[in-house]
Amino acid sequence: MQSRSRSSSATSASPAAVAALALALAGCSAGTGDVPAKKEIGPPVGDGNRIREIADPGIATRPAPGSDVTVTGVTVVAVDTFDETKNGKSRGAIFVQDLGSKEPYSGIGIFAPAFVPGDLRVAAGDVLDLRGEYQENKNIGTAIFPEGQVLPQLSRPVATFRYDFRPPEPREIDVKDLNDYAIGRRWIGMLVTVKNVAVDGRITDNGGRVTGFLLPKGSGADDRNRPTVTNELYDLKPADAENNQGYASITGVVTYFFNLHIAPRSAADLVKR
Repeated sequence: MQSRSRSSSATSASPAAVAALALALAGCSAGTGDVPAKKEIGPPVGDGNRIREIADPGIATRPAPGSDVTVTGVTVVAVDTFDETKNGKSRGAIFVQDLGSKEPYSGIGIFAPAFVPGDLRVAAGDVLDLRGEYQENKNIGTAIFPEGQVLPQLSRPVATFRYDFRPPEPREIDVKDLNDYAIGRRWIGMLVTVKNVAVDGRITDNGGRVTGFLLPKGSGADDRNRPTVTNELYDLKPADAENNQGYASITGVVTYFFNLHIAPRSAADLVKR
């Protein structure tokens, strides 16, 4: 399968050039060299829904879970290519965010997308349009989440490439937001940064899944649900951190499975004190 070539000028463009990029690159092919057919498109973010218009439970007019939705102008935050459990089942997730937005509920994960063009391999910064089913999953297999907690995602969407851009900048949040699902849900799927945090004890490895609690015991109603740093997107190892390791900042994608996590994308996302 061939990878789509990327334009270096697109990835370094300024926000003011987004509209021009959209028009210039809207017909971008899959790197075959063919002259693309002319394609009419809307504004840089498209004329469909934004993620936050679908995922924010405070919007009374949003589509109900289970609805087919069209979301336009999302940028790829991260593509999970790291198989932490080494069984082929812990990679492939793609996280996207409303282009140019750091507002709550602007991010989401997409499950089993089909791409247009068919040989497209997306990377961070790619701008896509999506059409698929919006889900709020109350369980993953036999694992049932606590009452009131769900995993939002777009299921089996058709993802159409629009143009290259740059990855989003992280939103700085308070790590305590992630200690309460009702507050932290708004950051799921988004790229965030937390500052001046420390791992409580050691980072541990459980069957390939590496985690470290980012708040001390007693911070919430259930210590097991404290937010963690994880190796979902990057080969974080227990040996990479000392006991009670402090960090000036941790950047990563917010994910959810019984508790909220921050998944760094690379070693550069972890800045030790």
